[in-house]
Amino acid sequence: MLILGSASDINVAKKAVNVLEEMYVSYDIRVASAHRTHSLIKDIMTNDTDEVEVFIAIAGLAAHLPGVIASYTNKPVIGVPVEAKLDGLDSLLSCTQMQLGTPVATVGIDRADNAAHIACQIIACNDDKLKQRLCDKRLAYVDKMISSQEDLVAEIGGKHYVKSKSNPKKDENDIEVADINKDARVLIVSENDYNMDVVDKIIDTLDILDISYDYKTVPATVNPDELEKVMKAADDIVDLYVAVCSNSSILSGAMVSHTTKMVIGVPTSSKLQGFDSLLTMVEMPPGVPTATMGIDAGVNAALFVGRVLSLYNDDVRDMLDEFVKTLQNAY
Repeated sequence: MLILGSASDINVAKKAVNVLEEMYVSYDIRVASAHRTHSLIKDIMTNDTDEVEVFIAIAGLAAHLPGVIASYTNKPVIGVPVEAKLDGLDSLLSCTQMQLGTPVATVGIDRADNAAHIACQIIACNDDKLKQRLCDKRLAYVDKMISSQEDLVAEIGGKHYVKSKSNPKKDENDIEVADINKDARVLIVSENDYNMDVVDKIIDTLDILDISYDYKTVPATVNPDELEKVMKAADDIVDLYVAVCSNSSILSGAMVSHTTKMVIGVPTSSKLQGFDSLLTMVEMPPGVPTATMGIDAGVNAALFVGRVLSLYNDDVRDMLDEFVKTLQNAY
């Protein structure tokens, strides 16, 4: 279900609709403001969402709509911040920096197409045909890029243009396979051990939810072949990934490049209070999104994993419901 905070966000919403139509995923569209028509939001979430698996909330300014929706459900909510004021930065922070217990997976500003891709990735956890369509879409990017390169060279290549000779060094099949827990539903990857406080929050919460996982430390810029090896081994085992990143979030982007499954990103506050990690993680190109959490929000990342897996697993749903009740009682 797409919920727009205002009908004026139609052009942003069209991006999501186009992806969902391309992927043959059914959807509903509603318009309701978290602030001006809160009772309408409550009515929609209470009475009209039993068959909905994923919510995409599109809002600008003080974009509280995704958080309000997340407060009424334990299903996945994806936030799309809209550029209205401050170049959309106010909307972006409103979506990502959610309170404990109400996770929102946020995409880049105006990137409703990426929100739809994440929705498809979630639904594909239990839909092999959709999973294949996502793989086919990724392969189509290669053909498009090659064609674009040929067109570009034809247009700007001058008399001194010389194509570099190819000299293959290593076949993909020669890469060793990493050891991954065969029972893991989730693979957590951190670029270094300095992020262990955030990783521990993720692990502790997954343990409470009784969700199996594996964890690897892989510095993506220092050892990209190791990351490729890990991702290759994990992709036939896990349902989704969690990337824990500081500084420039190259790790999360690299993980997205190696899979068509969902990558949840957790920026950490090692530098610039985590603002650098957040922006370089969330502002991904079309078709290759990172489902970005708030800075240091390890618990919310694990809860979002729970929201995804609970769609298709009653035991996870029961554990998630109990954990959320515990958080509510703590307040």
